[in-house]
Amino acid sequence: MQISMRAVVLEGPGQEAVMKEIPIPTPQSGQVLIKVDSAPINPSDIAFLHGAYSSNKQFPCVPGFEGSGTVIANGGGIMGWRLVGKRVAFYSQSQFGSYGEYSIADAMGCLELDNDITLQEASCSFVNPLTVISMLEVAKDHKTQAVVHTAAASQLGRMMIRHFQANGVRVINIIRRDAQVDMLKKEGADIILNQSDSDFLDKLKNVTQTLRATVFFDALGGELTGQILEAMPNHSICYVYGGLSLKPVGNVSILDLIFKDKKVQGFWLTQYLKKKNIVSQALLLNQLKGLLKTNLKTIVAKTVDVSDFKEGLEFYKKNMSEGKVLIRYDQKQSQQQQLQQQ
Repeated sequence: MQISMRAVVLEGPGQEAVMKEIPIPTPQSGQVLIKVDSAPINPSDIAFLHGAYSSNKQFPCVPGFEGSGTVIANGGGIMGWRLVGKRVAFYSQSQFGSYGEYSIADAMGCLELDNDITLQEASCSFVNPLTVISMLEVAKDHKTQAVVHTAAASQLGRMMIRHFQANGVRVINIIRRDAQVDMLKKEGADIILNQSDSDFLDKLKNVTQTLRATVFFDALGGELTGQILEAMPNHSICYVYGGLSLKPVGNVSILDLIFKDKKVQGFWLTQYLKKKNIVSQALLLNQLKGLLKTNLKTIVAKTVDVSDFKEGLEFYKKNMSEGKVLIRYDQKQSQQQQLQQQ
């Protein structure tokens, strides 16, 4: 019987993650043990590796917030019991995240999969898709007909275009390079502005005022946050959900905050979901399940074995808009078997 596993281990915030052989963990009450098939690298994972992301994990730990696999053991509880033997997508805030051959997750943080979706397709089911669904709820609560979004060429940005426009909310997409325009047009984007253009803020002001776009989802931070908010109508609100610029939010006008009723606040999916009751969470997961192969599908650019984690991490950092990098746990074994069959 296997008693140890390969895993990426982080000894402390900001330290280098290393491959280790560690004991297979035991699930506690309300938790399940999952044999992991695939786990994506997300910006939140990178932030966590650099000590710039809040989490309940204690150090040392196995990073990785989401993935897919098969439930092989239950720590106690009806929810976990019914999942044993089932293929699931999962979200993990436990000590043993998805960057190990086995992971611990709350039974309530698992989504049982239908037969028509592969484990690789399902591995990116939580972080981006649930964020987009939740952001649409926020936009609807504000009764806005259009939103502004930075880092629009990201996987989340492309999901947002499809899902928001399918639900009657237009997206004003902010990009950094003209090379990203065609990519977004293929997703259905009809408003695309390049933040590098000299007349960017003038164009932005015109379109946000015309469409009365009063909600802004910001993945970047930095000086651009305040500049975009200043161009938006009175009573607008900016939800900062990422910090890709690696800089503090800046350039926010005091006049905007005091006299134009504009606001800046954070958006953290984990906290947003905690405010929902069990019934609302179940409805959200049911909605998610029906969209994973359509509006909320994820493009995968590369898969690597867990032993090549560093290579996968570096590739993703340099090619984020191309698609996700998946960490696999039988990757090299599968490749060797294919070569033997040939």
